[in-house]
Amino acid sequence: MANETSHSTVTVRSISRRWLSPALFALIGLAFFLPFATVSCDGAKTTFTGVQLVTHTVPEGGVVDEPPDCSAHIGTCVEHKSSGTATIALISAVLGLALGLLGIAKGPGWCATIGFGAIAVLPGEGGILGPDVAVHSGYDLALYGFLLVGLVHVRRAWVRRKQHRTEDENLEAPSATGAAGYAPARRDCLEELNRRARDARELATA
Repeated sequence: MANETSHSTVTVRSISRRWLSPALFALIGLAFFLPFATVSCDGAKTTFTGVQLVTHTVPEGGVVDEPPDCSAHIGTCVEHKSSGTATIALISAVLGLALGLLGIAKGPGWCATIGFGAIAVLPGEGGILGPDVAVHSGYDLALYGFLLVGLVHVRRAWVRRKQHRTEDENLEAPSATGAAGYAPARRDCLEELNRRARDARELATA
């Protein structure tokens, strides 16, 4: 009964470990369908999702006449400044999800790092930076999702490194044991040769 319980616990942990990273990346992808931010300037105002930002379909929201920063619909200005960065973040989430589903250990961590960096700098770019800016649930979910999945992979990288170090030590241990055992074996061989030499001398003098 105890063995069955232990096996069940190990199985649950293994499944959780296998699917935690892909689930987090999938959650980040879903966050792009939620409202990301509202930007307003000079009476123009637009609210958009992450997907709208990536696909250049941000609502126009009125005209802004603030050359050289923006002399068009405020939605167009937002797209011009921030769509590229948002695209990098979304691609990082999709790629991290794909690598996680394929069981590739090292790639998703880099995807989380790149995605977090892209999301973190997004509010500071000219397209979103304005007199009145408010980030919404989609942005927050993507930001903290990338942070969480990044921490997950940092821990996994540390565990892998620790396991590799242990394996290297285990490989070196038998070699050391073999070297230590060589000296007694050599002494036994020399003692046997000396004994035979004494026997030969005794026979010669008999």
